[in-house]
Amino acid sequence: MTQEKIGFWDIVKTMEPRWVMSSMATWAVSILTMIIWAKFNLIFLKYFAGILGILVIVFFILFMIMFTLRIIKFPLEVKKDLSHPIAANFFAGIFISASIIVAVIWNVLNPLWWCLNPVLVSKIFYVLALILWTIIPVLVPFMLTISEKVDSKHAIWIWFLPPVGVFVLVFAWNFMVIHWIWQNFIPYLNIFYIWMAFMLYLLVNSLVYSRLKFHSLPAPEVAPSFVIWLAPIWVSIIALNTFYLVLQKNNIFNWNLNSVHTFIQIVSWMLAWYGFWWFILTILILSYYLIKKSLPYTLGWWALVFPMAAFGIWLKFLALDLSCAFICNLVLFIWLIALVLWFIVFYKTLVWIITKKVFVRPKVMK
Repeated sequence: MTQEKIGFWDIVKTMEPRWVMSSMATWAVSILTMIIWAKFNLIFLKYFAGILGILVIVFFILFMIMFTLRIIKFPLEVKKDLSHPIAANFFAGIFISASIIVAVIWNVLNPLWWCLNPVLVSKIFYVLALILWTIIPVLVPFMLTISEKVDSKHAIWIWFLPPVGVFVLVFAWNFMVIHWIWQNFIPYLNIFYIWMAFMLYLLVNSLVYSRLKFHSLPAPEVAPSFVIWLAPIWVSIIALNTFYLVLQKNNIFNWNLNSVHTFIQIVSWMLAWYGFWWFILTILILSYYLIKKSLPYTLGWWALVFPMAAFGIWLKFLALDLSCAFICNLVLFIWLIALVLWFIVFYKTLVWIITKKVFVRPKVMK
């Protein structure tokens, strides 16, 4: 299938869950932009964050329309992706994107008064995420288990998307808890989700580490996904700290909040230093790809943006405020990098959509 002969239904046929990485990346940059605005009070940043927030929703809705058409028109292609050891893990990105829209509504659009009914809209997306979370984490492992194509060498960084999704589901609820009649029930569920996410992360981490040790580096087309290794660390810190904010408003467990805060801070800093170690390793490995191999553009480049922006978001939670000049400058620097990466990848994606190159799947995904 050449690029010139790609028609509408050919595009629908290739509309795989990798596309939702754009929503995830745009969300992270939007939230980080709001943090920068709150510190420096640059009004144009507030509205720029709002535009990014709208794009998050637009990207997700457009994808869901096209992906629904794909399910109806090409169900065998969807089933094939569910059995693919790499492509199957991108399905977690669907409920991640639905969850992060809740965070966008309460942290970006609602402060701007750009959402007429934030409670209703956020409930819709949260319930959608909850339904997808119920289906996808059961269906994908089942399809991979019965598949004869899965090998240990397929355990790459995209496999971290499911635990990322669980952490995101947790803090999405934390942002809207006071507006829900289930506010005395969901915290119990979130404790279970947090524990499950950490266990799932440790399991995947051992598989991916084993793959790095006993197999050569994967194809350059999936190299940007190495950054996803950092995402569970950053979003777990956000999930833990937002959960503490919920307990401050509704301590249904009657816990000692000072002790809880101390525990969360200790765990957060332990995760932060572990994440910083992996951040250095990630830079070294991506540098190796650039120098010795290559780093061709694919939709996977969106994976470079999301963890970078999430890095700045968790720094804000660890610092509690940005009164420290060093942390303030560090967050600003990270935001600038994430913003530049977002514009580069957004531009490349637009060019590839116009030239239809983006609809030709890389070999590693076939």
